Amino acid sequence: MLIAASVQPVLSGTVVEDESNHEILDAIDHAHQQLIAAEIAELVGILRAADRWKIDQDAVGAGIERLIQPGHDGTPRIAEFLALEIGALLGISQTSALCRIGDALDLRHRHPKLWQAVLTGKVRVWQATKICLECAHLSRSAAHNVDAAMAASIGMLPWTRIMKALPGQIIAADPDTARQREQARRESRRIRISPIEDGHVSIHGVVNPVDGIKFDHVLNEVAKTFPTEPDTPLCRDLDRRRSLAFGMITQDAYTKLHREKPLLDLSETPSNRLPQRSTPTTHEPIGCTLIVHISADDPALDPSPTSTTGVARIEGWGPLLTEQLPHFLNGANITVRPIIDPVGIRPVDSYETPARMRLALEQRNPVDVFPYGTTQASRCDSDHTIPYIDGRSSQTHLGNLGPLSRKAHRAKTHGK
Repeated sequence: MLIAASVQPVLSGTVVEDESNHEILDAIDHAHQQLIAAEIAELVGILRAADRWKIDQDAVGAGIERLIQPGHDGTPRIAEFLALEIGALLGISQTSALCRIGDALDLRHRHPKLWQAVLTGKVRVWQATKICLECAHLSRSAAHNVDAAMAASIGMLPWTRIMKALPGQIIAADPDTARQREQARRESRRIRISPIEDGHVSIHGVVNPVDGIKFDHVLNEVAKTFPTEPDTPLCRDLDRRRSLAFGMITQDAYTKLHREKPLLDLSETPSNRLPQRSTPTTHEPIGCTLIVHISADDPALDPSPTSTTGVARIEGWGPLLTEQLPHFLNGANITVRPIIDPVGIRPVDSYETPARMRLALEQRNPVDVFPYGTTQASRCDSDHTIPYIDGRSSQTHLGNLGPLSRKAHRAKTHGK
């Protein structure tokens, strides 16, 4: 038996030679496909039950079964007792079963293209469910807009890239709701310090995004000034140095605030026992490179009052309405680059990729082109799709380049 043979080397330390690598991988693929098929069959069964389960709407009396809507805008109501049956079958609570039914209805009625991708096995059920939940606050029409925007990437891009793009698509689908949620989030800003646990406290908060990103930048800059000698192990790790930087910033602010009349004796606080920093440095403002993607049919270019607000993405942080972008650019060192026309970038004879060509490559392929790759292109190698051969001209051009993570690049170059 294949499974038994596969387990045997682990149990005994011996090597089984009666099966090839292809046979083992085929078995894994078969099991995976069976798992996906079972998930789809369960999902379809839940929806069929929701469609066919009927109640007597003319009946009256205490405890009579009602119609409820476990899904969101645009989904039908179902009989409430169905969750009891589904929960018992799946071994979950009736509350969990009701959520499972609602997720299935959201998927079918609010995300039709995603629904088809699930039925064909391109997207896992749990992945589709997560997308539906992220869009739960949207109207049905806005959810359809997100669904249409995602159609090209569904089943083609890695899961992490799809989820990274999703928040921006949600904002673009309904800018008015995005503004309302931003306002609600603004009104809920807070900083909370947890009780002491194991001699430490945790800090949680919701703050202005500009302040948060700048504070992260300040922590990094101050952390870099701490020594990293072997005799200070606490300072070798950047995260720990950031925590020390937080203490130093707090200490400095507290001392300035209570310079005349300190409320506490700070002479024995951990912040005063920090390792001495290296020579002070002058911290420059955050540097920003602004890259604008423009389309001739972009509604954001429409000067009419009904023009749709666009979406800006802060690399490494996430999307926001473009009307919020000036707050990020205020006080920053901004690098302005000309619009890149890939057609105008000529091939070169050298193996190395010129900076202008490299920038165009990163904008065209923002992540590793290896199947399901997630490494950002800025951290990848520029790989020649057709291997570079010394002596030949014009081999380095955008049509023959793709970003590959170092491991994928090594596997392509040296693997069998």
